[in-house]
Amino acid sequence: MITKVGKRCNFAKECCPRNASPEFPFLQKTRYFVVRGFVIFMIWSLGHALSHPVQAQWQRDTLYRVLDEIEVTATKTPRTLSSVPGRVDVLSAETMNHIPATGIVDKLATVSGVNTRNSFGPITMRPRVTVRGLSGDEQSRTLVLVDGVPVNSSDTGGVNWHSINSSNVEQVEVFKGPGSSLYGSNAMGGIINVVTRTPQEPFSASAGLSYGTFSTFQSHLNVSSRITERLDVQLHGFYTESDGYNTIPDTARSLPEHQYRVPRYVEEGGINASATYAVNDLFKISAGYDLFLNKRGEGVEIEAPDGMYRNFDMNRVRFGIRGEQDDFRYHLNMFFQREDYFRVNERMRGDRYERFDVDSYRDDMGITLDLFQDVGANHTLTAGLETKVGAVDGGDFYRTSPDEIVNRGSMRFVAGYLQDEISLLDEQFHIQLGLRYDHVRFYDGFFEARGDGVTDFATYNGALETNSWSTLSPRTALRYNPNRMISGYVSYARGFRASILDDLTRSGWMWIGPKVANPNLGPEKLDNYEAGFDYRPQWRWMISPTFYYARGHDFLYYVETGDLLWGTRPVYRRENVSSVGIAGSEWDIRFVASAQLTLSANYTWHHAQIRSFPGRDVLEGNRLTYTPEHQAGGTLQWQSRWADIGFSMLYKSSQYADDQNMTELSPYVTFDIMVSRRFFDSLTATFEVMDMFDNRHMETLFHQSPGRFFNVKVVYDGSW
Repeated sequence: MITKVGKRCNFAKECCPRNASPEFPFLQKTRYFVVRGFVIFMIWSLGHALSHPVQAQWQRDTLYRVLDEIEVTATKTPRTLSSVPGRVDVLSAETMNHIPATGIVDKLATVSGVNTRNSFGPITMRPRVTVRGLSGDEQSRTLVLVDGVPVNSSDTGGVNWHSINSSNVEQVEVFKGPGSSLYGSNAMGGIINVVTRTPQEPFSASAGLSYGTFSTFQSHLNVSSRITERLDVQLHGFYTESDGYNTIPDTARSLPEHQYRVPRYVEEGGINASATYAVNDLFKISAGYDLFLNKRGEGVEIEAPDGMYRNFDMNRVRFGIRGEQDDFRYHLNMFFQREDYFRVNERMRGDRYERFDVDSYRDDMGITLDLFQDVGANHTLTAGLETKVGAVDGGDFYRTSPDEIVNRGSMRFVAGYLQDEISLLDEQFHIQLGLRYDHVRFYDGFFEARGDGVTDFATYNGALETNSWSTLSPRTALRYNPNRMISGYVSYARGFRASILDDLTRSGWMWIGPKVANPNLGPEKLDNYEAGFDYRPQWRWMISPTFYYARGHDFLYYVETGDLLWGTRPVYRRENVSSVGIAGSEWDIRFVASAQLTLSANYTWHHAQIRSFPGRDVLEGNRLTYTPEHQAGGTLQWQSRWADIGFSMLYKSSQYADDQNMTELSPYVTFDIMVSRRFFDSLTATFEVMDMFDNRHMETLFHQSPGRFFNVKVVYDGSW
């Protein structure tokens, strides 16, 4: 359904009538009895847990286990959460195993301040995970690392979440707020670091199979060995396939533009291999290689044998050296990532069939050197140097005509940083000071449209202008822990994001219409002011509120150039033109009822709006796209001798699908549940139901979520 200018519409309610629950009285009754039964079960469980005396040893061991969790993202060194002057959430492997979900992205949805777009589950083309209200459509404003190595693409800013083997994850660390003082570009809203497992046993193996709705089959096989105290090796493989489903709502499938719509499908797999050898304490070498191959249908089939589909084939190579001697440590990391992107694109222009294939190489490579020096027991200096290059070489190659559109370009980052961490007064005060300098250069840019059918963009042919810029990213933070009952922190940080290569080099069609390259784009910048607290009124409870205000400058938006295509269509170009304001708070509550029962709940409030937009005043005051103002979630994890139960809930308020705030998507809530049982100490069987009340909602403009999704899996874990 197309909205008209000047008229707001609720797209989900108009195009997805299943959201209108009054039409389903049976579903309402079922939901009432299930929720009521769940509440009764919870009351009984809490009463049972609290009526039994708790062993003093267990109480001491778990009293502050959350704040004693170790993470490395916030400072690049292992730190307990209680010593980090910032907000970091850690999802351990045990926690993630009790969250019903088909992938790592849906597990991240349980973290406050994190906004995910993965409504299609395993068949989602490119999931997005963003932090702190910076538009759910812009993955490039959140940096993603795997074992400290960046995996964002310089060409699109995106992350291929499907290429990460979730069965080999030890924990996921979410640092909220700008982290550019350590990590540079993309770390504007926050950082997500996926930490993989390290072999601990002489030999261990894990194998898993799962089967779910839409004939969705997933499997993995992981083998690792700690051969000696100095040498360990790992080999992992995973595979997914699904027949998928038709994402167009039933009520819209009869429209002419949807006549070629078919179910989306997926077939993908990957192999990860790594080895680590410690020559001595000062010289520990690690190397790894990842291969990922996939094919994802787009849900359109006209004449091409497999319809429209995309490949996001990946090759990743990483090499690291690290060591320590006395109070000195160092990390040297080198990485290379190539995404071989291919897309079959077919369409009808009246009675004429057109097909063109997009084929491009997207390269990212870099070297980082981190140096750590302990100055006494409570003082650590960290310094680092980094160089990184991103490049794209690709184009659109027509199969129904001789036309071609090609683009290429490179972007180089050179950076250095310094960080000082100080603990005072028996570690009651933790101070962090950081500053990073980045110099960025865009070069070797080129665009050309060749052929009679693409002359509309031929006026932009030729070499693109070289462009350079620099930026400073400071951070100042203080944490105060007066006692074990309360602690708090305050911080100021600046983050930035460089433009993606697609906007620097490519002219062509986007969702907004025709757009042209702009090689002169500078960085977006964000100044963030933040305060957070952790309050433990007694050992079972912890309440953690966070408050922040961020002011964004030179944000990138599409603006009209003044040119017209075909005399009617305005041509757009990305520009650093707008400023945004983001005020927000996050509330996390955790309750440890017993050694077997843990509950957590969170609420996130974002008010993210465009403050100024020269040339498009009509957008001032509008909310950022795909950013719900209210979001709430909760999890329950209950372990017993009969079975383990995991339960999660997610609520999102309405969100806008366009900058004009003319198209509003309805709020929705989903409930997920899992039950698992362990047999013979090494075999686990699990039954999961995602979106158990079948709330098929719209989280993108034209596509509907799959609704209720069943999944059964069996996993074997063993070690010798």
